[in-house]
Amino acid sequence: MPKDTFYNLEPAKKQRLFVASKAEFSHKSFADSAISEIVKMAGISRGSFYQYFEDKLDCYLYFVGQIQNERNQIFLDTLIANQGDLIAATKHFFTISIEDVLHGTYADFYQTMITAHDFRLHRFLHHGSRQQLVNDLYQQTDLSRLKVNNLEDFRYLIEMILNIFFRSIGSYFINSRSQTQPTVEQIKKRCLLMLDWLANGVAIN
Repeated sequence: MPKDTFYNLEPAKKQRLFVASKAEFSHKSFADSAISEIVKMAGISRGSFYQYFEDKLDCYLYFVGQIQNERNQIFLDTLIANQGDLIAATKHFFTISIEDVLHGTYADFYQTMITAHDFRLHRFLHHGSRQQLVNDLYQQTDLSRLKVNNLEDFRYLIEMILNIFFRSIGSYFINSRSQTQPTVEQIKKRCLLMLDWLANGVAIN
């Protein structure tokens, strides 16, 4: 987590640090990225950097957490717009988010993260935001539409939904330089198919 000094910064300076972090982490693996490049782009001293973050990992996890929070809010807003219908909301979330993740503002970062296997670093993330997402979705979901008995069951369901999303995204970037790379539409179709399996089963009765 960033230090209190960081949170006390003026918004413009925090934004410069975020933009500099995005530029560095979007085009280099975590191992190859450098604090020296971040501070140069942000226009701060190396000493100032350590007043804001413990180390490079702390800065990286802050950047990732901000992106995750944005994605979480989209999911929650979509659920509210769909009046608590989790399956309908997830279909909409998949459709709009896949396009954004593959070709949007953070597409280069997602590709770098996945191809460099930096997603392994996410185990160090503060999981409060994920837990908060689950709690918020649970509060807004019409549970009468689901075979879910409690919050713990709901948490497992959300994990399954997010795994469908990120595994599909991963297959796009991992195969980005091969002739077998799926198209964006194929990724969307695959996500929706797996969601349909989750919602309705795969067995023919």
